[in-house]
Amino acid sequence: MLQARDYINVLLRRWWVIALIGLAAAAAAYGVSKLQTPLFRASTSYTVITSRYDLGLQGQLPSVMNNWPDQLTDARLQEISDRLQLDRTPDYLRKYIKIQPQPNNLRLLINVDYPDADTAVKLADAVGETLKAEVAALNALRLSTDAINIQLQQPAKFLELASPKTKINVLAGGILGGIIGLLVVFALEYADDTLKTTSDVERWTNLATLGSIPTTEG
Repeated sequence: MLQARDYINVLLRRWWVIALIGLAAAAAAYGVSKLQTPLFRASTSYTVITSRYDLGLQGQLPSVMNNWPDQLTDARLQEISDRLQLDRTPDYLRKYIKIQPQPNNLRLLINVDYPDADTAVKLADAVGETLKAEVAALNALRLSTDAINIQLQQPAKFLELASPKTKINVLAGGILGGIIGLLVVFALEYADDTLKTTSDVERWTNLATLGSIPTTEG
């Protein structure tokens, strides 16, 4: 049975395998990150305003707000594309848009991750104003005392590079590579049944080593 010192000896003897696999994995993660198309994140937020404070109306908020993303139909996205002169289909734009209703915070958050930072900001603003108009239209079908509106809280602005997160990817790749390297090292050690040290002899024979014969050259 391997003891703690045996594991340490294995690591000291084969550390280069772990390092090599870790570096290779980190390099691969870096290469993959550089091949990805950068996406720039813009965000805008809206405050949700109810016509009255009532437990019944507050209880409706989650279901009402969760339906708002559905109001961004293909027709509305096409209008946005035409207005911003993006020349993109609704399906193309939709994959970059994330609408997050937050009923508990009375807030609507819109994030847009797009290949161009300026366009991401414009697209986030356009989506927000489109949803604001759609929500107002829905209120026309409700009693005025049950109206739920949204009001701009934070105009769209550029936040960060959404992806790729090169540093994080490289770090994660290196860690994963190191773990794989450890598994490889111990797999190699398990497959290697040769006796290299007196400790190996004692462990496999259950006998104490009385002495050793030195090797000579020549």
